[in-house]
Amino acid sequence: MKLNIPIPPEQPHLFSQPLLAECGEAMLPLSTLSERIAVWPMYYKQGYDGTTPEAYLRKSAALRLMQAAERLPDGYRLVVFDGWRSYQVQSSLYERFKQTLLEQGWEDGEALRAELSKFVAVPSTDVQRPSPHLSGGAVDLTIEGPDGWLDMGTDFDDFSERAATRFYENAAPNEKAQTIRDNRRLLYHLMTEAGFVNYPKEWWHYEYGTISWARQTNGQAIYGGILEIVGENS
Repeated sequence: MKLNIPIPPEQPHLFSQPLLAECGEAMLPLSTLSERIAVWPMYYKQGYDGTTPEAYLRKSAALRLMQAAERLPDGYRLVVFDGWRSYQVQSSLYERFKQTLLEQGWEDGEALRAELSKFVAVPSTDVQRPSPHLSGGAVDLTIEGPDGWLDMGTDFDDFSERAATRFYENAAPNEKAQTIRDNRRLLYHLMTEAGFVNYPKEWWHYEYGTISWARQTNGQAIYGGILEIVGENS
């Protein structure tokens, strides 16, 4: 599974606003997609406002996720923490994470907002410039093996530098670090070969069809914002 191939360094991208041509795809519920995909709705379990026990992605992104899952070794499956995220949920996350930083000693201001933006997109109802999860093209996930979730080095939504996808490519060469590195490589190569791109500061976050995806691939975004789910099939 290409565990001998390092996760590549982040490539610089000149700031641009890619063209967005909304394709009109509806969302698919991921818990019904494949036995190789499990939904563990992290924010629902943590009690965030507006969350549900299901996770959704746009149809093409969902089918690509299924392709990635089918390439896992026997006994393994993808575990989805989050997919489409409503404005209400995004706002709830943003405010709770902001409060976490304030409790850590940050002062409210530009520096705090800059730090917060590394991990949580500013909530927006602008369907032409949505946060990634509002588009239905972003997914947060990990891999589960025969003995449970693979060790990825940090928890989901970790704010430390260790959450960066490539952190363990440069870590001290011991057995634990190499295991974490290989686990992250497995997830990275599965997802990128299925057409997704990774957000380099978060090992768990991947996108397809979004504005961020278009910026990384020099393509055209096909997913604008979805303010509510109106159907599960397209």
